[in-house]
Amino acid sequence: MSASSPLPAAWGHLGSGSYANPVLPGDYSDPDVIRVGEDYWMITSTFQYSPGMAILHSRDLVSWRHVGAAVPDIGVLGPEYRSDRMERYNVGIYAGSLRHHRGRYWLHFTTLDEGIFVTTAEHPAGPWSPLHRLSDETGWDDPCPLWDDDGRAWLVASSPGRGAWITWLIPMSPDGRSIDLDGRVVIDDWHTSEGNKIYKLGGRYYVLHNEVRGDGNRVLVIMRAASLSGPWEKRVLLLGLGPDREREPNQGALVDHADGSWSLITHHGRGGYADGRPVSVLPVRWINGWPVVGAADAPGRMVWQAQSPVQVTDPVDLALDDDFGADQLAPDWEWNHAPRIGSWTLADGLVLRASRPLGPDDLRAVPSTLTRRLLGTAGSTASIRLHTDDFADEQTAGLGILCRRSSSITVTREGDLFRLATIGEHPATGPVVGSGPLWLQLVVDERDYVTYAYSLDDTTFDPLGNTDTASWSDYRGARIALFSTAPTDDAGTARFDTFRYRVHQRLQTPTAPRSTR
Repeated sequence: MSASSPLPAAWGHLGSGSYANPVLPGDYSDPDVIRVGEDYWMITSTFQYSPGMAILHSRDLVSWRHVGAAVPDIGVLGPEYRSDRMERYNVGIYAGSLRHHRGRYWLHFTTLDEGIFVTTAEHPAGPWSPLHRLSDETGWDDPCPLWDDDGRAWLVASSPGRGAWITWLIPMSPDGRSIDLDGRVVIDDWHTSEGNKIYKLGGRYYVLHNEVRGDGNRVLVIMRAASLSGPWEKRVLLLGLGPDREREPNQGALVDHADGSWSLITHHGRGGYADGRPVSVLPVRWINGWPVVGAADAPGRMVWQAQSPVQVTDPVDLALDDDFGADQLAPDWEWNHAPRIGSWTLADGLVLRASRPLGPDDLRAVPSTLTRRLLGTAGSTASIRLHTDDFADEQTAGLGILCRRSSSITVTREGDLFRLATIGEHPATGPVVGSGPLWLQLVVDERDYVTYAYSLDDTTFDPLGNTDTASWSDYRGARIALFSTAPTDDAGTARFDTFRYRVHQRLQTPTAPRSTR
C-alpha cells in the first residue's frame, strides 16, 4: 500500500487573502509556470495519458482551472501509445517548459524513448502546432529554452537515460527548429541533476533544477553566472524536512508578479503516494542577486500557509462535476493511452463503446479508459450515473480506481439480467438490478482506502464489496476511471452522465504535516 499523505488537510484559498499549500492537491507533476500580463499559465507532465501535457490557467497562482493540452492525441508519438499496445507506462511525456517569445507560446518536452519535441501556439488554450521533433536521440529529459539578448538561442536539458544524469547547455537555432547536440557543454556535472528551468534576469543567467543530496533527499537548487560559459555558482534554494515528512518540494519554476514580487511554484516530488505529486506556491525574496524561498525566519524551508501573491475577488477553482453535455470532453479528463478510434462519443452523456481488454483482470489493460486526477489531502467521493439500455450480452462497464492494483464497481449484462460486482484485491458479487439507470460511487479516505457503493435513486447508496487501496503506480498517482469492456470491440455501448465529485474537508484549519505511517 502507498503511504498515507503527510500533507495538511486544508489547501488552496482560506479566505481573508490567505491560502494553504498545496494549492493543487493532486497529481500535477513537473509544473512550469509563466506570467503573461495578468494571466498565469501552467503546464504539467502527463506521461502516457492523452491528451498530453495538460495546461492550466490562473489569475492569482492559487486557484487553477484546466484549459487544454498541447498534444491532442498522444498516439502521434508512436504505436506504443495506441490502444492496441498500451506500452508506455512510467514513460511518455515528462517535464517540459513553457515560454512566451515573440508573441507565441513555446512548449518544449521530451519522451525518453522518442526524443525532444517543440510545439507553439498563439494562445495557451490552443490550438497548438503539430509536434516538431528537435532530435530523435533518446534518453533526454526536462528541456528549457532561452533566447538571449544577442540573438542566440539555447536549450538546457538533462540526460538521465544516458548514464551520467547531468545538465547540459545545447545550442539552438533562433527559430527554435533545430538544436546542435554535438555543440553541447556541461553546466552542472552533479549526478542526478534534472528538472531544468533557465532564466536571464538583471544581466545574470540562472538555472533552477533539482538533485539528490544526502540520504536520497531530492532538493531544489539555483545556479547563477554572469556568462553562459560560467563559472557557475550554486546554492540550495529549497530543502524539505526529510524525504517523506514534507514529500520533497523540489521542482518547478520562479515567476514574477506585476507588482515586482516573486513566487516559487514546486511540486512535492516524493513518490509513493496515491495522490501523486501535488503543487505548492511559496514566497520568494531577492537578496544580493539570489532568490530566497520561504519565511524570513526560515529561509529555504517549506511554507504551508501564506498571503496570496495576488488578491482576486472571484477565484476560479478546478471543475469538479461534469454532465458530459458539451460538444467536447472537458480538459480535466484524460484517456489512459490514446483511445481506440471510434470508441467514444458525446451524445446525451459520454457514450463508451465496449473495448476488448488486452489482458485479463487488469484495468490498466482496458483500451479507451477515461480518467481524471484524484484531488484533496483528506480523501474524496466520486459518483456517476450509468445507463445500461444498450449493453450487449457479457458487456461490463463501471467506475474504478486506475493504478497497478486497480479496483472498480461494475455492472455486467448476463442474458436478460444485470449483475453488480466489485473487482480488485477483494472481489465481491452483488445483486441483480434492472436495466434502468443506476448510480455508482467510490470513496477514497485519507488513508487511500477505497470503498464502493451503488444506488437506484441517487439518494440511498448501498455498500458493495470490501475495502481496496488506491496506490502510487508507474510514477503516477492513482486516478478515477470510467470504462466499458466486452469480449469483442463495439459489442455494445455504455452511457455515463451526471458525474459528481466532492473533495473531503476542503477548509480545515491547517496543521503540521502528519508523519508517514
